[in-house]
Amino acid sequence: MKKNELRGNLIEVVTNIKEDKKLINKIKKGLKVYKILPGQVQSYFNNPDILWEVDIESVYLFLEQIYSATENPKIKPSIYFSPREIKEIRTNFVGYHTNSIVFPYTFRNVLKGTEDDFILYIKASEIKRLFENGLLQYNPETQREMRQSIGKDSNEIIETPKIIEKSIIEMEELLNKGEMISTIITLNARLGSTDDESGEELQYAEDSMTLTVTNGTLLDVLDGFHRINAIVRAIRKDPSLEAMFKLNILHLGKSMAQQYFRQLNTTNPVGKGQLKKLGESRQADFIAKQVQYNSELKNKVAASDSITPYSNFLVTFKTLSDAIDEVFKVEDKRTAINIANYLIEFINELFFAFPNEFLGEVAVVRKNSLINTNSMFYGYITLARRMKAECIQLNKLFEIIKCIDFSRQNKIWIESDILNQSQKIPKSIKKQIYKFFNDIDLSKYQEGG
Repeated sequence: MKKNELRGNLIEVVTNIKEDKKLINKIKKGLKVYKILPGQVQSYFNNPDILWEVDIESVYLFLEQIYSATENPKIKPSIYFSPREIKEIRTNFVGYHTNSIVFPYTFRNVLKGTEDDFILYIKASEIKRLFENGLLQYNPETQREMRQSIGKDSNEIIETPKIIEKSIIEMEELLNKGEMISTIITLNARLGSTDDESGEELQYAEDSMTLTVTNGTLLDVLDGFHRINAIVRAIRKDPSLEAMFKLNILHLGKSMAQQYFRQLNTTNPVGKGQLKKLGESRQADFIAKQVQYNSELKNKVAASDSITPYSNFLVTFKTLSDAIDEVFKVEDKRTAINIANYLIEFINELFFAFPNEFLGEVAVVRKNSLINTNSMFYGYITLARRMKAECIQLNKLFEIIKCIDFSRQNKIWIESDILNQSQKIPKSIKKQIYKFFNDIDLSKYQEGG
């Protein structure tokens, strides 16, 4: 019980001083005596919550140095450890002889599934190196097993990893026996976290089959946190142990990572249309996924190839992705991220300007209007590209759309071959819609227009 209280107090103190670089350097210097790597120490400051699962010997040595630097009475070592325990730890502790590694870090023999999904085989020792050098993160935003507590001096709710010690011990024993199954560990290179000038968290080289995680990228453990802990503990005790694991590296933002984690931990099958969507590999697919999960389009994109008249879906993934691909023609990830961010703002502006049509009773509106039909999104993506290229502010979107009569009775739709004589939208329609939106005169909406 006392040791749990120690970890809680230590996390509180670490959280309070984690921006003090001078103090952190002093602590790192003190721990070098025990051959504890600076990268490992930094990982505690980057994510103090992992101190809940760090072995007690390392916790003591870390505690000792922080108390020496801060003299905070909450973490005085003698409160939690007897003189005998302190002597045992100081004399028996063996530092981790792990070669120091930092980002950028390159994985080899990597297969690319899509623009944001990669897989490879990795040795247990390499997983240990990544973990001990602080390159793997526990992200509470995309994990389910969290412990909640209230800080002693505030009403702030603190979330910490819920470690099931029994599970780790069982896995460690399986590793020792050579009986641990090579299950998939899933990591996520968090979108938008890189410090690299390229703006890309991941860089894949097709010819050499290498995947580089760039400088500053936050590499979250999306699935396999307990397995990683078991691997690290087992190899620390017996460095000769070795096993191979499948490693899946994703490149997702927060919403998509949460969605992935939910799907990963459910027995419900994934539909064929969704699987097809996940199998795509264009930059446009990456952009479409970002827009789908990070804008008001969330839960309104159908994985199927069509939308029934009475459905509340607005657009199919195929229509959205094809439109982005054909209109923006994006070929690199940095541009893809910029376009995705712009389209997220565009969609939100459009939906908030016409809430009844896009956020209300969609199917009812669709009976008499084309404004929220699947095919019309070819036009909206075209309009987005034009507004971006012609420097038209997004707050002009309401005026532009308001000038279009989307009523099914409007004769212009038949004249433009967007509706047939039965007032139905033909299957091959995107060229006509592209033309209609490209012909709109936007000059009066430009700056100074």
